[in-house]
Amino acid sequence: MNTLINDIKYAFRQLRKSPCFTTVAVLTLALGIGANTAIFSVINSVILRPLPYEQPDHLVNVWGNFTGIGLPDNRNAISLPEFSDIDSQNNCFSHVAVISFGQSFNLKIGDYPQRFEGVYVSPAFFPLLGVQAAAGRVFLPADGKEGQDRVVLISNGLWKRSFGADPAIVGKRVNINGISCEIVGVMPVGFQYPNHADLWAPFVIRPDDLAPGRRANHNLQVLARIKPELSLEQAQADMDLLTQAVINQNPDYPYARFDFAFVLSPLLDEMVGGIRKPLWILTGAVALVLLIACVNVANLLLARASARERDIAVQVALGANRARIFRQLLTESFVLSALGGMAGLIVAQGGLKILVYAGTTILPRVADVTLAPYVLTFTMLISLGSGFLFGLVPGLHATQEAKIGSLRGTDRSFTPDRGSRRLHHALIVVELALSLMLLSGAGLLVRSFLRVLAMDGGFRPENVLTMRISLPQSNYANSEKVRLFYSDLHDRVSNLPGVDMVGAIDALPLSGGGSSGTTTMDSNSVSPDQVSPEADQFVVTPGYFEAMGITLLSGRTFDTRDTDHSLRVVLIDETLAKMFWPGENAVGKRLHQGGAGGNPTWATIVGVVRHVRARTLEAQSRVQVYWPESQITRRSLTLVIRTKVEPHSLATNVQKEIAAIDPEQPAFNIRTMEELMQDSLASRRLAMLLLSIFAGVSLVLAAIGVYSIMVYWISQRTQEIGLRVALGAGQWDVLRLVVGEGFRLTGIGIVTGLAAAFFITRVLQSQLYGITTSDPLTYVVTATILGIVSMLACFIPARRAARVDPMEALRYE
Repeated sequence: MNTLINDIKYAFRQLRKSPCFTTVAVLTLALGIGANTAIFSVINSVILRPLPYEQPDHLVNVWGNFTGIGLPDNRNAISLPEFSDIDSQNNCFSHVAVISFGQSFNLKIGDYPQRFEGVYVSPAFFPLLGVQAAAGRVFLPADGKEGQDRVVLISNGLWKRSFGADPAIVGKRVNINGISCEIVGVMPVGFQYPNHADLWAPFVIRPDDLAPGRRANHNLQVLARIKPELSLEQAQADMDLLTQAVINQNPDYPYARFDFAFVLSPLLDEMVGGIRKPLWILTGAVALVLLIACVNVANLLLARASARERDIAVQVALGANRARIFRQLLTESFVLSALGGMAGLIVAQGGLKILVYAGTTILPRVADVTLAPYVLTFTMLISLGSGFLFGLVPGLHATQEAKIGSLRGTDRSFTPDRGSRRLHHALIVVELALSLMLLSGAGLLVRSFLRVLAMDGGFRPENVLTMRISLPQSNYANSEKVRLFYSDLHDRVSNLPGVDMVGAIDALPLSGGGSSGTTTMDSNSVSPDQVSPEADQFVVTPGYFEAMGITLLSGRTFDTRDTDHSLRVVLIDETLAKMFWPGENAVGKRLHQGGAGGNPTWATIVGVVRHVRARTLEAQSRVQVYWPESQITRRSLTLVIRTKVEPHSLATNVQKEIAAIDPEQPAFNIRTMEELMQDSLASRRLAMLLLSIFAGVSLVLAAIGVYSIMVYWISQRTQEIGLRVALGAGQWDVLRLVVGEGFRLTGIGIVTGLAAAFFITRVLQSQLYGITTSDPLTYVVTATILGIVSMLACFIPARRAARVDPMEALRYE
């Protein structure tokens, strides 16, 4: 132990003697260790940490899988009749609950209504999660029955923000959506599942909701808990049996043609599935950054070891063996890595703040990310591992051969030791190759992101302001009142200065909302068993297509001719028209909601519009059907306003017009379509930016590495350079000598890096759009960037070498 303490003290003394070397090495390690610590903290919180519910590995979502549709993601929401099938016929669940997403509530606090996000859930929701109220109670089975008193649960945050943490809040009545409701409970701190909800209301199932015609209304999520004694595989097997039973029980519904199946997905996968692979890719990227940092420090240690050859020779002459010297040098590396680890914690703390800020709307549970004790343990381990990694090779090299000649000063020659030189060169080639791998990955993501940005979504997002309005049923009990409100609002907003066009839709493109359902075509162009596709269904008002900039290809859009008393009409997109009426004009054809058979109400197609990328810009959407709001009423719509001025400048005036019609009606989710597009690309942008930052750091480290190796190379060959100058060599000759050496190493590093990147970047394929991992332009550009930076790093010391005084150089010791 005393020997170890003495080694540590000696290591600190040696590091103090070289403050410049110590500072560069510690900062280099801090970048690598800090980045790894920050990413691991996010990985731990988002992916590795179990969900805060009872037996979270038994929680699953149930989806309807339509594999016959031919889309990248065929998972579908569940209809109420299908939920009833699951709830009543399963043999694998202890609890099943239904959730209605995309809800918001007008909560009147004082004299002003406020809008809060919330959901309708069946009473089994909270027992399923194993969550109890912090105050009061959760829902009882009776709360989900029609005719019961209206009750509501509120989040702990809402209780504190809006009710001043009133201890007597349970039992009080509040006005929600114009209806008096009793607050029966306050949920625990941090519980906001799903979707950061602040309010939970009971989901009430009415008898007519289970009618066969509602089987096509896929707009609900089903959450279930697998029985403790069953595995996920056993539960899925039970769902497969249930799937077949449902298909047999509903021969008129096209389940069989769609290859329908109920599929189970673990809740944790649902929450983090879309972000899991990008996070692991970023983890690999920061691991490469740390490896580059270790190679850089190893190179610095090698150069420093050359300057300490005499000290090592003295120790050998005094009786120290190679093992003792190696242990001393390795102790110095561990001390250096410990200092880098402590500095890395500071870097990690700052990095976490940036990640939490940038990922609030992208990364689930990111608000809970902290430098937890096990994260600190991880930092300690990678610090020690880094110390061993970058200290091993220099330590072995320094103790390879005791150079007693160093005591007499006879070890310096015109050329450096060949073994040392080869080792330096090998390390710098590795560093350049690793840097090029990161640059290539970042380049591919940047190119892919630009391709997505250039994607035509089927609408024009510029100068479009949107805001959500949800009319409470208590004040707008019938369709006539709802339509009068939106008609009045349309006229008022249309007359505002700066407004070009106004319309509304129930679910904006790229918003993640909307519903789908079976839609049957009256077509002779396809076989009868193919006439009922699963289509995205939207309800719009007149002016929507013009306001959104969706091109009308044939026919007309909705107008004042389309009323509740006129012939039922519908618009379809071009993909549906080409699918069922190829080579024909679809205008005048008919379709209806639901599957084939029965006594349907047909609607006449009055127009065909462009296909819109409704869910993401990258993925192909389903065929689309648009219904007029004048014939299918929706209380919740998003106002779409195309402006002649900056969109947000009109927000206040539009809100005033809403208040003029109904002072208690708030507007919310106020944003432009360009902002919505940016939000839809947020996860792709975050991954691209982080990988680009890591690649930039690796480029800087590679430049430092090249610079340091060239400085060391010049210092070892100062006498040779002086002799060349004395014999008549010009500055250009010296420049060519030095830069040529750097060019050779850079070329080898680039070739090696390109070969490695070609295979390593294949892990990015699922994150790319419009390009492949073998995109030649990306590799050419990134290799050029690395080559230019490397040559600049060579040129600076080369210029100094070219100006050397031959007399001084020949006297150099």
